[in-house]
Amino acid sequence: MNKINFYLFIFMLLGMVNSVQAEVSVDAQLRAIQAAPASQRVELMNQFKQRLAAMNAQERAEAITKMRSQMQKQQTEHKSEMQVHQKSRHEQMQHSEKMQRMEQMQQHQRGEQYMNKEMDQQMGKHQGENFQMQEMEKRTR
Repeated sequence: MNKINFYLFIFMLLGMVNSVQAEVSVDAQLRAIQAAPASQRVELMNQFKQRLAAMNAQERAEAITKMRSQMQKQQTEHKSEMQVHQKSRHEQMQHSEKMQRMEQMQQHQRGEQYMNKEMDQQMGKHQGENFQMQEMEKRTR
């Protein structure tokens, strides 16, 4: 009886070791699929499907669950990266628009300064002419 229990124990231990090895191998296979270029991904996925077919129902369910959770995690990370990229682009656009507004304001100010300078020169010229005319009128009187 002790021999049977011992063999049963060894058999269960080997089953657990195989299960752990299969789990590690499934993880490695899933990582390889995710890291592979698109041209190889189809082939690796077909190999994974063949391996799934050889598993018992429980192992298959666990492997599929792992695959789904890893794919969902990857999609979430991708979505997060896209949001960061979009935010960065939006900030760049806002910065560019701000710079354009500042440039327009500076051009407007330079234009006003030029116009004011021209007006001052014209007024100075007219004042000088008026002064000269007044001086001439004083002399003629």
